[in-house]
Amino acid sequence: MDWIVFLLPVLLLIFLFTSQRKRQRSVQQLQASLQPGEQVVTTSGMFARVIELDDVVAVLETGPGQRVRWDRRAIGGVVHEGARGYLPEPGHDARPDAGPGPLASASDPADPTDNAPGEPGPPARPGDQNPRS
Repeated sequence: MDWIVFLLPVLLLIFLFTSQRKRQRSVQQLQASLQPGEQVVTTSGMFARVIELDDVVAVLETGPGQRVRWDRRAIGGVVHEGARGYLPEPGHDARPDAGPGPLASASDPADPTDNAPGEPGPPARPGDQNPRS
């Protein structure tokens, strides 16, 4: 019975150390495999595209022309095509069937400025360039 009390904590420690080593190896493999052009997610949850890499710094593009410098160790994973958070390559539409959105609707009933011909519009506000009469 005494050997079980001694053996259980030892087995727990062995399990913890081996799982930690596996995690370290997978992070090292990820860091070694990073290439410019890949889409990544940082450990804080920001999605971006890798622009430049060196041993310490990763330059990430968060949007067109928006570049930020991050510690390379802050990259948590690679985002593969088709996964949530993946952005299409520049110049490609995210949804090929994307038409005008709800804000581009020609007659939005909730839009007070969209009046039928002959209907009075909203009252003019001070500073309006072309107030309706």
